[in-house]
Formats: sequence, C-alpha cells, structure tokens
Amino acid sequence: MLIVEQQPMMRTALSTLFSSAGMMVVGEVTNGREALQAASKLSPDLILFSVRIPSLEDLQHISTLRKEFPNTRILAMVTGEFRGQENTALNHGAHRVLAKTAHRTEILNTVRAMAH
Repeated sequence: MLIVEQQPMMRTALSTLFSSAGMMVVGEVTNGREALQAASKLSPDLILFSVRIPSLEDLQHISTLRKEFPNTRILAMVTGEFRGQENTALNHGAHRVLAKTAHRTEILNTVRAMAH
C-alpha cells in the first residue's frame, strides 16, 4: 500500500495502523505528484489517497493514477466538508471513498476488502 497524506502525523498513524494489522505499507508520500513517482517505482496494489478540499488537483492526480496504473486500487479518504461529494472522487477514478472520521475497524475492513 502507498499512503498519500500531507500531514506527517496522519501518515505515521495510518502506516502504524496498517502495519500493526499485518498489511505492508510500501511507501508514504505527501502529495499527488509524489504519488505518481512512487507508484511507478513501487507498484502498490492499493493507494490510500487523502483528498484535500477545495483543490481539484488531488482529484486530477487520482484520475492520472487510475489511468497510468489500472490494476492499482485507489481508496480516497475525505474530510467532513467533502462528505456530500463522494461521487466526485469516484468519477475521478477512486474505487472507494471513506471519511477521515471513519472508525479504524471500518478503514481496515475497507482496505482488506479492496485488497482481494
């Protein structure tokens, strides 16, 4: 899994969550541009992409990732302000969308389901 999250503390928390659940985190980056570079080097099965609002740049990066890496699953994590626009992230190529406020169990179950 590749984690795309701009906040260092959140990146560490997500990486720790997945690693402690026996999932392999192959990389952590801060933005979509870095995600494109890392995905080409690391070939992750799944990308967890933290979407910032109101910027459309993250959504455009998701579209590019989906086109360039069609076998990689993309989970978009969104803030509460974005909750009403899940379809926007899906339309840009995300396979699933979860709120950043989701419980750890929901996040882990979603990632496990996407990995199969």
